[in-house]
Amino acid sequence: MINKPLLTFNRYHDLGGTVPEPDFEKLESDAEDVINPLIGFFYQHKDIDTDLDEERVWLVRKAITLQIDFTSRLGSSTPDEMTKNDVKSVSIDGTSVSTGLSPLSFTQQGVYTVALDYLYRSGLLFRGIPSC
Repeated sequence: MINKPLLTFNRYHDLGGTVPEPDFEKLESDAEDVINPLIGFFYQHKDIDTDLDEERVWLVRKAITLQIDFTSRLGSSTPDEMTKNDVKSVSIDGTSVSTGLSPLSFTQQGVYTVALDYLYRSGLLFRGIPSC
């Protein structure tokens, strides 16, 4: 079993990531925690750095980058934190405040929907019948 981050800070930055380095390690780990189960822990058994499918590697790393940036902007990097911060309206003493769309509107299973699109394109979400 391979136990190393799928994305380094330098690669993350090269892919357009905007989170400062001190925040990166936790957010990267949390992003992997929600993405790895979706892709069947593919890179737990295969080294991402030796994967010959460069497009798949780029798509997975880009998805992690998007997830990190989304959760950083949201201020919640786990599905549990997202649920706790999912407040649409508050009413105090006759005054109401509504935030419009909920952050959870932009996620599926805790994964940012744009990041999920990259994972679909990678082919790692396919759960069909394998060919002979």
